[in-house]
Amino acid sequence: MRNLAALQAEMTAAILDGDGASLVPEITAPGADAVGRLGIYRNNTFLSLSNHLKAVFPVTARIGDERFFAYAAHEFIRSAPPREPRLATYGGGFAGFLASFPPCRGTQILPEMAALEWAAHSALISREEPPVTAAVLSGLAQDSGEIRLVLQPSLRFAVSRWPLLALWQGTNFETPLPRKISRVGLVRAGDRIRIFEPPPARFAFWRAIARGAPLDRAVARALAREPSFDPINELFALFGAGLVTGVDPLDPR
Repeated sequence: MRNLAALQAEMTAAILDGDGASLVPEITAPGADAVGRLGIYRNNTFLSLSNHLKAVFPVTARIGDERFFAYAAHEFIRSAPPREPRLATYGGGFAGFLASFPPCRGTQILPEMAALEWAAHSALISREEPPVTAAVLSGLAQDSGEIRLVLQPSLRFAVSRWPLLALWQGTNFETPLPRKISRVGLVRAGDRIRIFEPPPARFAFWRAIARGAPLDRAVARALAREPSFDPINELFALFGAGLVTGVDPLDPR
């Protein structure tokens, strides 16, 4: 008799690979067709996960052909099954999988659309924090040193070589889609998504802060994009958008 951990690992492998022969002796219900039961369980597992991926990536499925999406989803599930019981968090690696999936080599718009859709989905399932105003900066001591802004935990970013936002929102069906760099920020607002299309310098500023960069380094990133970047105005714009939830003074030493 296998221990529980070994049995669970073997069951997972049987579901993903379709070979459950070694598990047949473990299924002892009278009259049970062990192989048939494993097959039903496997089919239901793949169907449930595929339906979840299609719900998270509906535009990716539509523009890539739903039959192809079903094939890609099946291969993704086999290579990267869920690692936690919360289904809503599953699919974060799908865009990266498509980017390296050989059948997608000629359609790189698919992984980029998937990245945008995952950004929207993950923003929607993230928590919201009450924003703070720029007045919190006045409470910092003059010798506080560098500061780091804490942004909304649901803030997400997506960059594409195509104008994907209009396609995602269903307002652009131009074929072929023109090449144009697009930068999108998304944040949860209740049960909806608020969308920003910041210019390059602002996008670099926001993303650097979201990744934990101190304020001076985030400003340097933005200035590298646009020498006329105005840090003061942009700082107040960030607070005004309700994206700042706290200020973290760093040790000046």
